[in-house]
Amino acid sequence: SNIKEFKELIERYESITLEEIKEAFLKIEYLNKLKARLTGFGEWETCKLCLVVENDCFKCVYGEPIGCCSLPTLEKSYHRITYSKTPLKLKNAYRHRAKVLREFAKQNNIEL
Repeated sequence: SNIKEFKELIERYESITLEEIKEAFLKIEYLNKLKARLTGFGEWETCKLCLVVENDCFKCVYGEPIGCCSLPTLEKSYHRITYSKTPLKLKNAYRHRAKVLREFAKQNNIEL
């Protein structure tokens, strides 16, 4: 299971600063790579959640073979991060995603 990494992801979403995001925006051209690099999650090839379960989605905290971004209850907040075009919008999207993931954990009896 990757509950430890799931918790780390939520904590990272909650702790990332606007300054970190602004600094990263200045250095990276490809925005989605930047977002994955800021948190350590987001691209299945390098995502800590995926790697710890060896890309076996059934072992993942999400428990779905379609990927976390495809779960209907989580998709909107995932795409809010993906489509954020400014540092402030990205910070706000991360905070919102943390809330969504905490609710997901609560609904699925995942103890954080």
